[in-house]
Amino acid sequence: MTTGHKEEENLIMTGEKEWYAKAGRSPFAEDGFTSELMARIEAAADSNGASKSKFRSGKSLGLTCLAALLLFGVLIWPLGEWGKGDYAGKLPSLWSTTTGAAVQPTASSQTYNPPVGSAEFEIDGLKYYMPLPLDRSKERAFAVETSVGIVWSPPPPRVDYLKPKYTHNTEPYTLYLTPKGHSELSANSAKRIYTFPLYAGGAQTYFDLGYIYGAGDYLLFSHNAYTLGVGRGANPAKLAAIDLRKAAVGEVVVPRELLTVDSAYGLYKSFMAIDQDREELLLVDYTEDGKGGYTQQNKLYDIATGNFQVLTGDITTVKNERPVKTHYGEISTDTKADYFVAHYEVKGEQRSVEINMLTGRQWFYDWWYDEYGEKIDPSAMSNQ
Repeated sequence: MTTGHKEEENLIMTGEKEWYAKAGRSPFAEDGFTSELMARIEAAADSNGASKSKFRSGKSLGLTCLAALLLFGVLIWPLGEWGKGDYAGKLPSLWSTTTGAAVQPTASSQTYNPPVGSAEFEIDGLKYYMPLPLDRSKERAFAVETSVGIVWSPPPPRVDYLKPKYTHNTEPYTLYLTPKGHSELSANSAKRIYTFPLYAGGAQTYFDLGYIYGAGDYLLFSHNAYTLGVGRGANPAKLAAIDLRKAAVGEVVVPRELLTVDSAYGLYKSFMAIDQDREELLLVDYTEDGKGGYTQQNKLYDIATGNFQVLTGDITTVKNERPVKTHYGEISTDTKADYFVAHYEVKGEQRSVEINMLTGRQWFYDWWYDEYGEKIDPSAMSNQ
């Protein structure tokens, strides 16, 4: 499938800014994804005010985009000041909106009392909190729903925060399992099901866990390796899977590598979608066609085996709306949020699946234009 030409998209020059030009060239490297940038993102998330609860939901369009962009090191959102005010200050809406049906939490307002510093989540209408020490980053705390319960990972302790190329964990990442509906995600009341290695090939090279996604009986996760003094941009990110049924009963499990994530997944409207029922991963990316447009390439992975098939038909996407709840302390308001569904064909069978990870830059360009009426110049985000 070949798309329309680039000039037909929302791609108008707004003035190249050195700040986000550097970020686009080297995501996760020192001149791109820096500790200063992460601090600005966190500050934007916190700027909504102390009274607003910041629950995170895997179905939030903005948050899912951000997760994919920061995780894979393929892209990076331009969060700097572009001449029309503080754009980073517009980000709180990405954290404050949660999605799903209006289901009441199993814990009452009297029993749901997360300690200060806790990471909070809303999963399938239920609220969860992960107590954390004050020196841990809540943005590195993850929790997802799976067939065996809520699988979650707390951020391990780190040292050398003021030296970005030398910041590293002092303990390995760990996965825990908590029954669905049990609001507190703590090691004392959970089952430890997997511990990742602290090192990745040497005493100066560390394993880095990216994000986690539920996929039926499997957990998908991204990971990387970084070496002290070099930074996190040197090695490509990878996507792997763990069999949760075996891990939950104490069997020895070995993660299965599915794919390596490279810059191709940042082109145009690339995306990934998880089919929970079939335990499959739909992967759509693009190549430039030499005429100012893009050609679509599609693969369908069997998560259990790691095998994939190439899909030759065109895959289309449709934007829909669904009800969401925004939380202000104990008060919730109803609104709507966008989400995307992919339609595709497998051996004559028509299928549809919700898109989990919008990894291509054009998704962000379109979202920013719809949200703020401002167009972004993609040349300033080049990875060249």
